[in-house]
Amino acid sequence: MWNIFNKRNKDHGFDLKVLFKNDISLLTLDERWNGIFKKMEKTNDITECENRIKELLKEQSRLITESKDISIKKKECMDSIIRLTTEVFDKNNKEAHTKMQECEKSIVAINKKMEENEERLLDIPKEIREENLQLLEYTVKQVYFSIRENQVRVAELDKEIAEAKERLKKMIEERELLAEDYSDTYSYFHDLLGKDELQKLDEIYFSK
Repeated sequence: MWNIFNKRNKDHGFDLKVLFKNDISLLTLDERWNGIFKKMEKTNDITECENRIKELLKEQSRLITESKDISIKKKECMDSIIRLTTEVFDKNNKEAHTKMQECEKSIVAINKKMEENEERLLDIPKEIREENLQLLEYTVKQVYFSIRENQVRVAELDKEIAEAKERLKKMIEERELLAEDYSDTYSYFHDLLGKDELQKLDEIYFSK
């Protein structure tokens, strides 16, 4: 299966158009995705893509907060205009007229800013999703590259383990043979020389 996937990825690349139709969770907030890199180093592509997603999320949060703040300011300006209406139109108060004009200019600027924010807030989710899918592609490539390396190392270890087992088998056979020879010879000398003489020899040769 890995070989099939690897060939497809190598020949045609990761099909982001297909994945774009799927509901892929935001990887940077996914504990399982983050868990992948506890034992595996992130590539530069992964780190850069992750940082771009973080910046987009920050921008999104900032624009939402900013839009709320300027909406409050717009309401304050509109309330001011309503309060100033009598002074401007009934009493022809020039100071009130100036303040009303300032409020109207502020509302125009606020409306423009809100429109810009709304357009940007509509674009950001798509950009985040595209970056998220790009991050998925980089992650899959890194994971499968790591799997390939691990498979090579596992094969090397399997070979070394098999060789070690063979060496261990020969060592055990040699040990058993030596122990058997020692036991037979020791028994022979025990019968030949007797226990007392054999004990003297033990003290001479085995005491050190």
